[in-house]
Amino acid sequence: MADRERLWLAVSELWLDVPWEDYQHNHLARLLIDSGLSCEELDALYLFEVAPRVWGNQWVTAGVWDGFDPDWLLEGCRHNQQRRLRAWFRGLCRLFRRPMTYAVEADWQRLMAQVAAAQSRGG
Repeated sequence: MADRERLWLAVSELWLDVPWEDYQHNHLARLLIDSGLSCEELDALYLFEVAPRVWGNQWVTAGVWDGFDPDWLLEGCRHNQQRRLRAWFRGLCRLFRRPMTYAVEADWQRLMAQVAAAQSRGG
């Protein structure tokens, strides 16, 4: 499995219908740091590739809690990875960022702070 696909699977877990524990945050932060991607690229992966595929889970009464189907998730993220090259898609994602990420944005910002701190220390 490609590194980016591992990131998609890991980041998608933010949208699962379960509370997150500190150890999960730390594990995901380590994956993000080890990816070697910049904070800007990780934010693009989050907003343009993963969020459009999984955000609906936060809006249903009994959402997925044990993990998204990997085939379904990876297919959608690959498609979104191609669409993010189009200005209209990026604009749509920016317009709908709040509805797509309202339940996970605080967790994401915490993760990005951990990544930024690690990158400023050199890893």
